[in-house]
Amino acid sequence: MKYGLMVVSTGVDEKINIGDYVQALAAKQFLPYTDAFLERETDLKKYDGEEIKMIMNGWYMNHPENWPPSEKINPLFVALHINRCGLPKFLDDESISYFKKHEPVGCRDTKSASLLRDKGVDAYFSGCMTLTLGQKYKSQKRGDKVYVVEPYCATAGLIANHKSLSLKTFMYLALHWSSIRNITYKKHEKGLKALFYNAFFLMQYSKVFDREMLVDAEYINQYNYGIQKEYPSQQDKLDYAESLVRKYSEAACVITSRIHCALPCLGLETPVVFVELKGDSDYSTDRFGGLINLFNVMTWDGLNLHNPLTSFKINRARFPKNKEDWRLIADKLINTCEKFINQ
Repeated sequence: MKYGLMVVSTGVDEKINIGDYVQALAAKQFLPYTDAFLERETDLKKYDGEEIKMIMNGWYMNHPENWPPSEKINPLFVALHINRCGLPKFLDDESISYFKKHEPVGCRDTKSASLLRDKGVDAYFSGCMTLTLGQKYKSQKRGDKVYVVEPYCATAGLIANHKSLSLKTFMYLALHWSSIRNITYKKHEKGLKALFYNAFFLMQYSKVFDREMLVDAEYINQYNYGIQKEYPSQQDKLDYAESLVRKYSEAACVITSRIHCALPCLGLETPVVFVELKGDSDYSTDRFGGLINLFNVMTWDGLNLHNPLTSFKINRARFPKNKEDWRLIADKLINTCEKFINQ
């Protein structure tokens, strides 16, 4: 039997969401070996090699014309998310017939499960495979490093529309120049614009989190144009994803708006706060059904961060403890994947 791993097709100049590779890494930990990388957007339908087993977790799909997959693929559907860009193809007769051949279908979110059940498919909420990353990557060490991974903050347009806030930000920048130079919230911006963003971020987030903790933190962008150039091969990107997971596994705590940072942190038992965007679009929030309640959540309203979790300013020593609801979900995913691989 061959074993395949689903990765993500991309062009050289496209943005990469390394979260897709964190999801792949979660599937890979259950495979005895990897015979092939199959790209989600281009390879699934046309695969014509030997029969190959694949854990088909992930986000579907920018190019639904390349769906459903080849009959040569023996799939386990868990942690599947149907995005609206894949509709209506993902719910047409051909696709539903395919899903029914491979029931039950585990869905990453409750919305995807509902869409399939409405079409008569035996579908259920499975949660995300990245909750299982502690199976391989949980660390016995816990350092004092803090990671800030793209939590929501204001756009330039919003700040510009509030002249008094813009002035306040420049004054804050002048007063805290040396600290702000160490921050890379907007890592890919340059010059004064980057400093302005970083000043606004520090000014607002230090109302909730200890300022020195934020200044000393490491800032990571999981979704950017530089990843493809710096990590060109599929193995390079998997290795980079693994390096991030290992960082998170030893972190003191993490602040993020990336679900494929926050969910792995739960599985790694790393304290994490998830920042959601107030009034976010259905396109984004449809992904969160059944998942958002697993996190300790704060809300960004466009200009301010709201903290319903504590009455005190948060530091490393007084960081909210993770909820425990994720454990049962992770255990079920582990059992399902191990049974599939071993049968």
